[in-house]
Amino acid sequence: MRRHPNHLIRNLLIASLIILAAMHPDTSRHLAELGAGLILAIVQGAADAATAHPGAAALLGIAAWIAHQVRTHQPRTVRAHP
Repeated sequence: MRRHPNHLIRNLLIASLIILAAMHPDTSRHLAELGAGLILAIVQGAADAATAHPGAAALLGIAAWIAHQVRTHQPRTVRAHP
């Protein structure tokens, strides 16, 4: 079974990040704190925007739900009648 090139690159990246984290735990901790802070700032900004404009937030939520449904929809196969 052949692996896709993007899976190989992803796995090599993950392995190298694990090795770097083992070699430099303080730097890894600092980067994790920065990443968590960035995610929290984005979520806080989205929450503030939704509070300020609830109608736009509802439309955006509906659009995201529709996009998710379109992306994950699997049509049923039509069975032949005997």
